[in-house]
Amino acid sequence: MKLFRSSLTLLFIIYFLLLTVYLLFSYSLTAPNLVLNSWGPYWNFQTFMWETFFNNRQLLSYSYILIILTLFLTYFFIINLLKNSKFKIQNSKFIVIYLLVIFPLLLSNNALSYDVFNYMFNAKEVILYQANPHLQIPLDFPQDDWLRFMHNTHSVAPYGYGWTILSLIPYSLGMGKFLPTWVLFRLFSLFSITLLFFSLRFLAKKLDIKLSIYNYAILFLNPLFLIEVISNSHNDLWMMAPAIAAFALVIKIQNPESRIKNILLSGILLTFSISIKMATLVLVPVWLILALNNFKFSNWNLFRILKKNLILLSSVALFIPLLTERSKQFLPWYLLWSLVWISLLITNKKTKHWVNLLLIFSFTAMFRYVPYLWYGNYEANVELWQKIITWSAIPIFLLVLAILKIYKSFEKVK
Repeated sequence: MKLFRSSLTLLFIIYFLLLTVYLLFSYSLTAPNLVLNSWGPYWNFQTFMWETFFNNRQLLSYSYILIILTLFLTYFFIINLLKNSKFKIQNSKFIVIYLLVIFPLLLSNNALSYDVFNYMFNAKEVILYQANPHLQIPLDFPQDDWLRFMHNTHSVAPYGYGWTILSLIPYSLGMGKFLPTWVLFRLFSLFSITLLFFSLRFLAKKLDIKLSIYNYAILFLNPLFLIEVISNSHNDLWMMAPAIAAFALVIKIQNPESRIKNILLSGILLTFSISIKMATLVLVPVWLILALNNFKFSNWNLFRILKKNLILLSSVALFIPLLTERSKQFLPWYLLWSLVWISLLITNKKTKHWVNLLLIFSFTAMFRYVPYLWYGNYEANVELWQKIITWSAIPIFLLVLAILKIYKSFEKVK
C-alpha cells in the first residue's frame, strides 16, 4: 500500500506539472488584439510566447502534441493504477487533491476556443445594450472594444435562452469589466463540474451503484474533460448536470405521494437542460420511459430492458448528434455529452467496449486541433483533416481489439 500511495502521489505531481506546462503554453494562443494585463512581467511573458510560438506554427503544433500525449499517458497510468487497487479515500480529501491538481487550468488562457468571449458578449448585449443576443449579432455593436478579439461576431447566440439567463450571473458579478468577468466564467465552469459530481452521485445512489475514486478519476481527470470545461470554459456540463439529476429523480420513487412532485421537478430540470443546448432532446424518450416506469407500465418487459441499460442508452443517444454536419463531426467538447456517463458505465462489464471507444475518442478529439494550429486558419483542407483525426478513433479501437485477441490466442496456445 505504501508503494501504491507513493506511485499515485508521484503521478498526481507529474499531472499537476504537465497542466502547469499547458498553462504556460496556452498563452501562446492569446488573441493578438487582447491585452489581459499591462503589468510588466506578464507583458514580457506574453510577448515572448507570441514571438516564440504564435509566429512559429510548427513549433506551436509540436509543443501541443507533446503536451497532450504526456497528459493522456499520465492519465492512463493514474486510472490503471486506481483500477487495479482497492484504494479508498474520503470524498472531501479527494476533492481537495483534485482542486490542487487542476488549479493551473484556472489560470490558463482559453487557447483552443473563443466561445467564452461570445458567452460574455451575449450577456453584455442583454445588460448593457438591452438587446436580445438571439436576434442581434455582435457586429450590430461596432463600437464595442471586445469585437477586436472575438471570432464569432457574425451570428446570433447559438445556445438556448437558458444559457443566456445563466450567463448573466458571472457577467453581473464581473460588473461588465473584461478580466473579472473572464475569471468568473472560468469559476462558473468549475462550479458546473461540482454540479455534475453531485448529480452523478445522486444517480448512482438511485441505481445502487457504488462509485470509487477510480470511477470519478476516469471522468474528472480526463484531459479532454479538464481542458474543454475549465481552460476553454465550455458550457456543456450546465446542460448535462440537470439532465442527469432529472433521471435520478424519476428512478425508484418509493413514496406514491411524492411521485407527481418528483416527476414534475424532474421534467423541469430536463427542460432547463434542453434550454441550455438542444442536444438533450434525445433523452426525452428515455426520460418518458423512466417516468412511466413508476406507474402500471412497470411490468412491461420493454421498460425493464431499457431501464437495465439506461446509462449505455443515454450515452449512445447523446453520441448520435455528433454524427451531424451541424456538430462538424464533431467538435471536441461535444464528446462530453457521451463521456460524462463513463463513471457509471465502467461498473458494467458489458459496456467495456463502448467505454474504451469513448476514451480513444477523447484522445483523438484533442488532436483535432493540430491541423488548425499548424496552418493557423481553415484553408488547405484543415476541416477534412480534423475529421479524419477525430474519427481515427474507430480504426485505432479495432486495431487494439485485434491485437488483444491475437495476444489471448497465443496465451491459450502456451
